[in-house]
Amino acid sequence: MLVRTGQDWKLRRLLEEAETIQRRSAARFRALGWDDQARRAEQFAAWIRLDLDEPRAARRLYSAARALREVPRPGLLVSKILEGALTLAGADRGNVQVLDSATGSLRIAAQCGFGAEFLEYFALVDDDRSACGRAARGRAQTVIVDVDIDALFAPHRDIAAAAAFRAVQSTPLTDRAGRLIGVVSTHYPRPCAPSAGDREIMKRYGELAGRVMADHVRTPPAASRSPLLGAADSRPPASTA
Repeated sequence: MLVRTGQDWKLRRLLEEAETIQRRSAARFRALGWDDQARRAEQFAAWIRLDLDEPRAARRLYSAARALREVPRPGLLVSKILEGALTLAGADRGNVQVLDSATGSLRIAAQCGFGAEFLEYFALVDDDRSACGRAARGRAQTVIVDVDIDALFAPHRDIAAAAAFRAVQSTPLTDRAGRLIGVVSTHYPRPCAPSAGDREIMKRYGELAGRVMADHVRTPPAASRSPLLGAADSRPPASTA
């Protein structure tokens, strides 16, 4: 909770009012059939609720995002994104994949904690059975609590066992228009179910990190050529207010 000073109470009221406005706007947009605008308003409301419910975690999130903009060279950015994700997710292994516009696949651009076998196996991902592939196709965070019992993940269980991870979360990295830039994933040695708050923090981080990545990319990813993306994703999302 926010520290209960008079100033903080005023700030909290303002944030609560802003959240209410965003949720009402989302409902109106959805009633009009403007789903993209509705999702955007719901997203803003979720960010505000995160600030209200998890102020300390939100400060860590914004600190990690600010550090990305201070990276001196673009070539170091993906490693810094991974570093922030591991810290926020409380993991010691993970990777960042970028969407390769030439092949339409995810390509590992930074990793921590994995050996050559894992890196070769997931060098290029173009299926939607892995966590990262699902996150890319749906442009939505994917959590596999236990790879040993997740039916879709079955083809990848051998490499998971060899790499000694049992759980994984993958979060899309998206630009301001919602287009996919890449995916950041964190891996865990035991079954793991992140809390709703932890998942929201990673979702927000993926959006902020994706925007920073997009600032260094002149041409948006060629989504229409990606086997990981559906037909609807071949068009940029409608702009929002």
